[in-house]
Amino acid sequence: MSSKQPEHLIIVCCHGIWLDDPTRGHDENEWLIAGFQKGETPTFIEHIKAGLRVLKRDPTSVLMFSGGPTRKETRLSEARSYANIASANAYFGILSEAEAIERISCEERALDSYYNVLFSLVKFWYDYGTWPKKLTIVSHAFKRERLVDCHCGAIGFSLDRVDFVGVDPPGMIDGTNEAAIKGIVEAVTQWKDDPHGKGELLSSKRRKRNPWDISQTLFAKEDDRIRSGVQSSTTTEGEEYLLEGFCQPWS
Repeated sequence: MSSKQPEHLIIVCCHGIWLDDPTRGHDENEWLIAGFQKGETPTFIEHIKAGLRVLKRDPTSVLMFSGGPTRKETRLSEARSYANIASANAYFGILSEAEAIERISCEERALDSYYNVLFSLVKFWYDYGTWPKKLTIVSHAFKRERLVDCHCGAIGFSLDRVDFVGVDPPGMIDGTNEAAIKGIVEAVTQWKDDPHGKGELLSSKRRKRNPWDISQTLFAKEDDRIRSGVQSSTTTEGEEYLLEGFCQPWS
């Protein structure tokens, strides 16, 4: 890790799993994706590049690819596969390998966009013993309201310390992906109704994306949670949620 204490966390939200084949991610057949994501893998690569560019510009930043092992076909996480693509493509000429090794890591447990943010924050604390002063989130442009207003708002991370870089897939730009367009408002409504994803509707989606039973607690040990200052509780199902109405240490 860099000797300079980082202050800025860049989160690249991952959406699929690259399986490591000859075209270095540029052939969609090398990916595990959902049917509705057909044609989107070039956009996933653009998300990687966008995160790397932000990282290059700010020497106080670190980048985390965020996403768990969501497919039964492989235990490889979404995050690790994105990191593998970046490495296989020599970081697209944006960073040197030495810079990348020091400043890029993987958050490998998140199963939805809310936990992309929250698990990445917690990993930053584990890695550096403090909380970031600034966030930059990289994802689809149409997810801005969900990620920034809903998720950052719900966890109490000040929105004036959040930047967002959005790159939409072709179907969203030209309007041909009607199912996804219809789902935008629906998803935001669900998160506004259930800001921490505690209800059955949102939590069941996470369970379906967890074929390897990856732990969904924020901390490995209770002592860690106490030291962190995070106010949270764990359910009988093994999920950990922030307590509402409490000031969190990153606030």
